[in-house]
Amino acid sequence: MIDEENGQTRKTKGGKRYQKKQKGKKGKIAGIIVAIILILLVILLGVGTGMVAGKISKINFDKLDKGDLDVNEDLYTEVSDNVSKEEFEKIKNVALFGIDGGRSDAIMIASINQVDKTIKLISIPRDTYVSVAGHGKTKINHAYAYGKEQLALKTINSNFGLNISEYVTINFKGLINVINKIGGIELNISKAEKDYINEFVHESYELTKKPVQLLSSYGKVKLTGEQALTHSRNRTIGNDFTREERQRDVLTAVMNKVSTMSITQLWSLSDSVLSEVKTNLNVSECMGIASDVLGNTSSYLNNIVSKQIPSEDDGGKGDNINGIYYYVCDLQKASKSMKNIIYGE
Repeated sequence: MIDEENGQTRKTKGGKRYQKKQKGKKGKIAGIIVAIILILLVILLGVGTGMVAGKISKINFDKLDKGDLDVNEDLYTEVSDNVSKEEFEKIKNVALFGIDGGRSDAIMIASINQVDKTIKLISIPRDTYVSVAGHGKTKINHAYAYGKEQLALKTINSNFGLNISEYVTINFKGLINVINKIGGIELNISKAEKDYINEFVHESYELTKKPVQLLSSYGKVKLTGEQALTHSRNRTIGNDFTREERQRDVLTAVMNKVSTMSITQLWSLSDSVLSEVKTNLNVSECMGIASDVLGNTSSYLNNIVSKQIPSEDDGGKGDNINGIYYYVCDLQKASKSMKNIIYGE
């Protein structure tokens, strides 16, 4: 079977096996993106509004044509039985694009509910078969390849009936850079986790072009940024709960260390992460979200919900169309599932 990705083709080992691999990868990446976003918020709030102007040029701001995003103007009417107008307006939905060496590797929707203090992450499989304006039916991640964030957002809205107009694009190097900049983090890891890190850490070092460092022991150890990223991606040891626990451990260790840093240290650290972020959120919006999340850190960290939509419940399955692997689904069901997760049933 041939899989088409970003204009290239490559052989796969069968629809089922490939589908399982992709589903797993989205789960690994979800926690990593949350980590980078929350670390970014810590830095922005720590530096403070008065000093942010001096660093603002580090972030890649890129405005979109909001008149060409196919936003669903009737969304509140569709979900009004499940959510009040006041809460609806306090739910911030942002599209997240994770890139790895310039390639779109993850597509998600982050829904921050400032009423019940929850963060809901909806991962969209990159092979999902959708309509892309000007390009017919193809994989959803091709929208980013064809038209960057503008077309990617338009594609999400038009296929799932949403009204998202803002995005954050993150390079995974950002998390590595932050951890290395703060001198690494200390975590308790098992022998199996150590072996996993040593087996796969070369993939993370490929991002930074640094010599590979392997762990020589387990228990309480200090991890480099590359090792911590690999640890966060571990889905093979334990179950979903233990995977999420690993991600929370990394996130908590980083946030605890960052939150004790001085303004001067944060000022320096900001250079390591801000340049890896691209967004059309304005500074006041970032600061507002940062203030709320950091003022309720425990609540938010304990209420991170991660889902994949479309899933098998939406008729999702791998399929071979003209020799190309796609993840096909009932888009109407998937749209309803997304709205139920974000706004309740």
